[in-house]
Amino acid sequence: MFTRPVLVWIVLFSACLFTACRNGLQGGGEALVQVGDKTLSRQELLDAMPEGLSPADSAEFADKYIRSWIDDELLYRVAQKNIPDMERIDALVEKYKRDLVIFEYRKRLLSERVDKEFDEQELADYYEKNSDKFRLREAILKGLFVKVPETAPNIAQLKKWYCSTKPDGVEKIEKYALKNVVIYDYFYDRWIPFEEVVNNIPYEFGKPETFLKTHPKLEFNKNGYWYLLNITEYRVAGEVMPYDFAKPQIQEILANSSRLAFNRELEESLYNDAEKSGEIKWLYKQDDPEKNDSIK
Repeated sequence: MFTRPVLVWIVLFSACLFTACRNGLQGGGEALVQVGDKTLSRQELLDAMPEGLSPADSAEFADKYIRSWIDDELLYRVAQKNIPDMERIDALVEKYKRDLVIFEYRKRLLSERVDKEFDEQELADYYEKNSDKFRLREAILKGLFVKVPETAPNIAQLKKWYCSTKPDGVEKIEKYALKNVVIYDYFYDRWIPFEEVVNNIPYEFGKPETFLKTHPKLEFNKNGYWYLLNITEYRVAGEVMPYDFAKPQIQEILANSSRLAFNRELEESLYNDAEKSGEIKWLYKQDDPEKNDSIK
């Protein structure tokens, strides 16, 4: 590790970092350490250091960061001298850079021109034509679930309210839930996976299909709690997804289709423009039936 003078400097530097001195350091670009012709600047260390560290923690971070930087530079210098095929590595780096630049450019164009919310009619039309492709892999349901301590007040009334889908019944449950329940999940208006519900209930459900067909509701007491589940609708694995459950998937399918179409159009447009402007220069005879041999 570092000598005592360096460690003392790190402690002082780190203490200063989280006092009024920090603003002054941020503007500086002084080098902290040098390996060969590479230097680590004070600003680089500042940028890497997490916010909110204590002086002691910041000193430890600075110590480890500087040592890691030195180790990396030394290893890189040795590796450069001992890897015989640096041209291949340089080519891979250049290809990665090109791919990354193209990816970022495509992403920016897509976000500006393609990514959008499709209107309801487009989504509904796609579902109507392709609904048979959207099959459930697991059971889903709509309903209401309450977990409440058995010592809570008015349990008998709660057992009447939780089965009601009328606005006044739901309102009573919501007011009751504010003070008394451990879990209150209202999902009359959305589909959720069966497993997501049953994970909160210590009950032997068996096969989802069998339970859902025979239990429009469940009242279960265990370990000092009442578990109350009211089911208004359900679908089992293998059935066609309801439209509102399939809608996020449809949105993604249409978005992917638009992205692919845009990418094809972009490439075609760039190619045609470059060919018209003479930017593309063919260096072999395109009309030669044996052109493939001439390329080899």
